[in-house]
Amino acid sequence: MRAPGRIHDLCVYAGFVLVAAVFWCILTLNEDAQTDFDVRVKIAGMPDSVTLITDPPKVIHVNVRDRGSHLLRLLLLHDSEIRLDFKEFASDGKFSVSPKAMLTHIRAIFGKGATLSIISDDSISVPYTTVPGKYVPVRINADISPALGKVVSHNLRSSTRQVKVFAVKEIIDTLSYVSTMPIERRDVSDSFTVNVQLKSIKGVRMEPSSVKVTVPIEPLENRRALVSIRQINVPTGQSLILFPDKTEINYLVPMSRGNVSPAAFNVTADYRSITSPSAQRMPIKISGVPQGVTGATLTTDSVEFTIIRHVPAK
Repeated sequence: MRAPGRIHDLCVYAGFVLVAAVFWCILTLNEDAQTDFDVRVKIAGMPDSVTLITDPPKVIHVNVRDRGSHLLRLLLLHDSEIRLDFKEFASDGKFSVSPKAMLTHIRAIFGKGATLSIISDDSISVPYTTVPGKYVPVRINADISPALGKVVSHNLRSSTRQVKVFAVKEIIDTLSYVSTMPIERRDVSDSFTVNVQLKSIKGVRMEPSSVKVTVPIEPLENRRALVSIRQINVPTGQSLILFPDKTEINYLVPMSRGNVSPAAFNVTADYRSITSPSAQRMPIKISGVPQGVTGATLTTDSVEFTIIRHVPAK
């Protein structure tokens, strides 16, 4: 028999709490309060021929102080956005909105009775151009040191070889390329791809403003080749006979390169390096190696030789 009475007491208590809450809300909403709003920025009426060099702020953070009821209505019902007419604020290659004009547009949202404090950008100043963009190549600025036994096997690759740049005519006519920000890596063992920003240029917009750069790393293999020795600077009327006339080269090459033709190496014996008439050996050296080959060494640094002097026929 007590249960219905307890339920009745709880309902009465809840009713008092609800009434108190309503009165509290009414009193609170009639008092001053403050909160932050994000006001979106939209530029209206901008011609298709115009390109903004830098991006204006997408939102402006505003602190608003007003009656609680007004702030609640703004939070629930009002769309916080200002529309800035391009023709009104554009002049001589710059879209500029002064602090006074910005405050006027924002106040139109919140009303004259509100106290406003702009937390972020209180003005806008953005250069623009009507000159069509042009495509320029991307140069990769990188300093890569592979780990021992590894090599950067090919040229570094950019996901975008050309980017479109926008600027006034005086600037865009001088642009022939853009560079990435520096990429520095040490002791690299594996291939990697990194997203890197393009180096900014004052007064220039780049689309895209970043590219992906791939750095190919692969192991080196130790290989050998038997290479013919080329004679140089032999005087007219003389000839050299070398023993042997071929030598072996040890070299490192990327695994994907495959075998390298011995003819691609250049090993020379310079007649001018003979130190004395009684010398029996002359030095040889590597004068050129194919692209991609590193660490090339000879198995011997000299060979025997014989000089033959030709007697002119009478």
